[in-house]
Amino acid sequence: MQVTLNIPDGLAARLEARGLTIPSFVEEMLEKEAAENLSQLPTKDAVSAAIDRIVKRREHLSLDSLKIRDLIDEGRRY
Repeated sequence: MQVTLNIPDGLAARLEARGLTIPSFVEEMLEKEAAENLSQLPTKDAVSAAIDRIVKRREHLSLDSLKIRDLIDEGRRY
């Protein structure tokens, strides 16, 4: 992929003064951002635990003798 960036001259001068090239700086920032995003993803264990909690809570829910159709019809009345 090829991307064109417009970098202000002042920023380019500061990067060069620090001994950095613009491409290396951009690559460094992209790698840093990717690492931060990956660290925020939930682990498989966290996902499994969340699913288990949802299933467990669902066991205690009941509509008694009501049917979903009854609830839909009741909602249409208003």
